[in-house]
Amino acid sequence: MWNGGTHQNQGASDMCTAARHDKENAAIKHDPVRRAKNSIPLIDKDTQIAYPLAAPCVPLVYDLRYPPNSFCLPPSSPYEGRGSEFLRVPLTPARHNQIRLISQDFPWAFNIGPKPGAAEQGVTCLDVLTALHAALQRPLSDTEWGAAAEDKHASLVRARDRRLNMKPAVCGSSSTEACTTARPRVRFVSDVDVQPARREPSILRVDWLGSRVMFGGLVKDETFARRRLIPGAREPSETWVVRFQNLP
Repeated sequence: MWNGGTHQNQGASDMCTAARHDKENAAIKHDPVRRAKNSIPLIDKDTQIAYPLAAPCVPLVYDLRYPPNSFCLPPSSPYEGRGSEFLRVPLTPARHNQIRLISQDFPWAFNIGPKPGAAEQGVTCLDVLTALHAALQRPLSDTEWGAAAEDKHASLVRARDRRLNMKPAVCGSSSTEACTTARPRVRFVSDVDVQPARREPSILRVDWLGSRVMFGGLVKDETFARRRLIPGAREPSETWVVRFQNLP
């Protein structure tokens, strides 16, 4: 009798657990923020607040030489078959209205704000990709070229030539919603305002990346961020380090 009661109680407990899981899954299904946060395995507490752009588990494939609407979702992605709505979530729960992007792969710092009229939502994941692409489409300045070493000059020219020979981008998202017309604000630190160039023979900032033009996600690296900050400058409230990957 006692063992039978134990099995009966265990069965009831399993039913309650299953019901609770069904309820939680239903809530996640209708909440893109919770869905994004819970769908992607993240490796540490510092990257958990950058879903779904946290390295190294970025669920999309994106070549920064192409517009943001060209990203594709591999079969292994939890968002496979969907449009860009999973990127229309705040980058962080704090909903920052300005973040700074830096990288060990390029020498610039980009301050990004949300799209006009979207201050309450803060900077979104889609804002980051859109602004990062726009920033890297700017022509390399004469000063930047002059500061680069000779081997970097050769790398820049090779990258420029590869870019000019690329095929037109094909929208890899399953929805045209990935194509956006309104851009988030992006301010370039210590730089003049130059109109972006695209398929021109000019060397662009994206060419600085060489073959490492695949978006690899965002990470927190306070040590690098402090070292990267120019002496005397005020420390930004939110800084993220962009990682890149080599072309396949």
